[in-house]
Amino acid sequence: MNIKLYYHKTDGGAEYLTDKFIRWSHNGKSGKEGVFENAKYIVRIDGDITKDAELSVRNDRKEAR
Repeated sequence: MNIKLYYHKTDGGAEYLTDKFIRWSHNGKSGKEGVFENAKYIVRIDGDITKDAELSVRNDRKEAR
């Protein structure tokens, strides 16, 4: 299974990769930015990405009863 991840940097400087994104455009440029809303996979990049990162997998919130 391959999952494309999208980059997000918070105002505080924390860096993440997520499986959900929004499209943006500003001053003639456009792109995609990772978002947390409805994301199942969230990777927190902690320092040097070649050395460490943390993956969070969210459970489906619509569980069958």
